[in-house]
Amino acid sequence: MYFTIGLLFIIVGWIIQLFKVLKQDRNISPYMLILYTIGVLFLVVGNYSIEDITSTLLNIIAAILPLIVLIFLVKSK
Repeated sequence: MYFTIGLLFIIVGWIIQLFKVLKQDRNISPYMLILYTIGVLFLVVGNYSIEDITSTLLNIIAAILPLIVLIFLVKSK
């Protein structure tokens, strides 16, 4: 269940980014970064619950990186 919820958040984030790009806006949507991070955190919980430590650690890294981008994005405004 955590995997499904996580992937749904990630998909919605990418859909938001897709619509932004289709409008000729090449900037990264902060909403995409937030939804992506939430989705990956659900994946972290799912991986941890099945004791898949390698995937848990990789997903933690995958959650931290968009947060760093979001921080720089917010600071630049």
